[in-house]
Amino acid sequence: MEKRSSKRISATLRVEFDWSDTICCCNAVNLSEKGMLLKTSDILFPLDTHFEIYIHLKGEVLEVPIKVNRLVKTDNIYDGIGIELLDPPPAYVDYISDLKKSF
Repeated sequence: MEKRSSKRISATLRVEFDWSDTICCCNAVNLSEKGMLLKTSDILFPLDTHFEIYIHLKGEVLEVPIKVNRLVKTDNIYDGIGIELLDPPPAYVDYISDLKKSF
């Protein structure tokens, strides 16, 4: 049974977010129209947490509301979070569509 509603694409985007009054930077990988994996080992997020991320894309910064869906653990270290994009902006959706065409 497929868990995800959209196929993931291997690509990397720079993402920032404000967490506890600190601007955090990380890479987003495994992208899709409605979600991505944020690679971060600095912060453990509670599931179902909602906040906004800032995606750096083609000279723009897109502000996107998200929800934390899962925590990713590798070798006993939490090193990523799976997020759902709650309202993906058209520029991001277009970017993913262009990436799919190149695969």
